[in-house]
Amino acid sequence: MNFSLVSFLSAFVMAMISSGPLLAQDDPRAASLLSKVSEKMEQYSSFHAEYASLMVDLQSDLEMSQDGEVWIEGDRYHLELGNYVIVCDGQTVWTYEPEMGECYVDDAEVIAEDGVDPAQMFTIWEDGFKQVWKGEVTEAGRSLSRVDLHPDGAEERSFHTIQCFIDSEQLQVVRLVVKGREGTDVVYTITSFEGNGLVPDGAFKFDQAKYPGTTMIDNRL
Repeated sequence: MNFSLVSFLSAFVMAMISSGPLLAQDDPRAASLLSKVSEKMEQYSSFHAEYASLMVDLQSDLEMSQDGEVWIEGDRYHLELGNYVIVCDGQTVWTYEPEMGECYVDDAEVIAEDGVDPAQMFTIWEDGFKQVWKGEVTEAGRSLSRVDLHPDGAEERSFHTIQCFIDSEQLQVVRLVVKGREGTDVVYTITSFEGNGLVPDGAFKFDQAKYPGTTMIDNRL
């Protein structure tokens, strides 16, 4: 995996951080809106979303775009980013890297301890962030509310801010902008979202038969 793609994937998974109840926040308006979004998300047993992602490396003047798709059900997820595939059954995480023809196997608990949890991508603010209301913007006739999320222990994170754009009427996240600490920003734009949609059979297990010749690399102890 080349450096730019490592940065891209790292920024993605670092944006998927969440677990637990809302913390006390400095900005009541931001907390109120995000609480309503969380309540709506709790009504769904599963999610399916398609998204477009754009990495911008300001230091090297590099841009990289990819389309992605994710299915989420509880603590299980199936995420596709270009040809890359990340699958979790709640206990094990499989990360398939097509360029190397390799699939890395890790304990989900260990991955979660590193702050990697795509299962929480639509409620990333629920733990470990200060929430700041930044106002409203209009895009293509659509009114969006912007809330900036600043992580606790920011000096130890690879990013310093997540700009969260929310459709206040639909109570749905439509865009996340991850502001990297070293000059790499990643933008995720949700192009479609479906709650309680059908999840493909076997979505939360890595099927090695679909990727012939793949080398399995087990990082579990």
